[in-house]
Amino acid sequence: MSRVELPPDLVKCEADACRSLNEVYRRAELKDKEFLVQLVKQLRKNVRAPAEEVAEALGIGRSTLFYRLKKLNIKYEDVQNALVAEVEEAYRRKLERREIRRLPPKDKQEFFEREIVQKVVTRMKGMNKSPGYISRVVSYWWRLTRRLGIAPEDFVEMDREKLHDLIVQYLSDRASEGVDINNEVRMIQTVQRWLGYPILPPGITQKEYKGKYQEAEIPLEIRNVVVSELLDYYDGTGETLYLRAIQAMAFLYYTGSRRQALMNYQKGETVRVGLQPLIKAIGTDRFRIVSTLEKKGLYWRKLIPITYDEIIPARPFSPSEVRAIAKLMKSLLMKYFDKYNRHTQLYLQKSKVYHIWRHTATRDYLKALGYNRYIVAKLLGWIKDSNLVIYGDYELLQLLQLAGEEHYIKFVDEPIYQRLLATIRRAGL
Repeated sequence: MSRVELPPDLVKCEADACRSLNEVYRRAELKDKEFLVQLVKQLRKNVRAPAEEVAEALGIGRSTLFYRLKKLNIKYEDVQNALVAEVEEAYRRKLERREIRRLPPKDKQEFFEREIVQKVVTRMKGMNKSPGYISRVVSYWWRLTRRLGIAPEDFVEMDREKLHDLIVQYLSDRASEGVDINNEVRMIQTVQRWLGYPILPPGITQKEYKGKYQEAEIPLEIRNVVVSELLDYYDGTGETLYLRAIQAMAFLYYTGSRRQALMNYQKGETVRVGLQPLIKAIGTDRFRIVSTLEKKGLYWRKLIPITYDEIIPARPFSPSEVRAIAKLMKSLLMKYFDKYNRHTQLYLQKSKVYHIWRHTATRDYLKALGYNRYIVAKLLGWIKDSNLVIYGDYELLQLLQLAGEEHYIKFVDEPIYQRLLATIRRAGL
């Protein structure tokens, strides 16, 4: 368990459950303080999560979790109750700071009953708009209110700069979800037209609501260093986990797959392709087909260059290997934190050590294949090529500059690849 900065109190509330837990925390030894901080951090994601799930996230067994809590003379439920009390107390304080009518509606019925919403509906009816049209617009406004966490009155009375920041963040989140942002903008424009107040920031552009981690990637120079380090660790210890980590990263880089694909992929036949830009970028026209099962139960056929066929294991990784590799990758990738761009730093702080390779693959494939979104979407497993705006879009002048350069799709440079291949062969993996 990595060291964390310890807060003065474990939970921030005055309820008895909180007081008791904070007292235990203050009396605990350093290692137990760190354990409690990690436990609370995990439970804040889902306070009702079963102990088995939380223990797994912490990298320990369920029995170990209960044993450590018992030594501190508390129960798992005590921690849960304290966190529930913390949330409830924070909500009560929020209520005290805001007028009742400014609270977000608790349900759709209350939203429709608000005076400001009734006025907008009356305005649309006065312009002979159909019930279907009115329902679509008002329902969208309701969903937007829910997502922003504000009241319908706030669209008129909130400070414009603050509202604009919320809208831009909302559009960024929707872009990250793969939603058609142009449609979102049109719907917000419709709401603001009937409301009579500006909601969208003036002159909003695509750059403002691109994916929040669009430029996140592990650049080639860092890949070279990380793979070299792992090979050194293997040479010094003989521990195959270091080689398995390289194999996992290479698989994710060439397929743009998600974490779960590591545990279910199947190798198929070899094929030749005739797409010259791909052949030039990767250095071969022969590929191994691998089938993966990914998000929403969708199957994809991906291509591994034949040069990496020996490096990618014939059989998928086990769940325990995937967990162990995640911890190893995080510790290695975070060593070079200062060398990454801001998007990469933010993404790795979210522990996205597997999904970062999907970003990396997308950006390299886009540059190497002349920004042909449709082909990249097929190669890396995207439902819509428009989703690539999340991971690899570029502004016009940047695109024109990059399009005039040569780019290659390679996991690591040739000398490191040759060392890796020789090591894999010796290890018999």
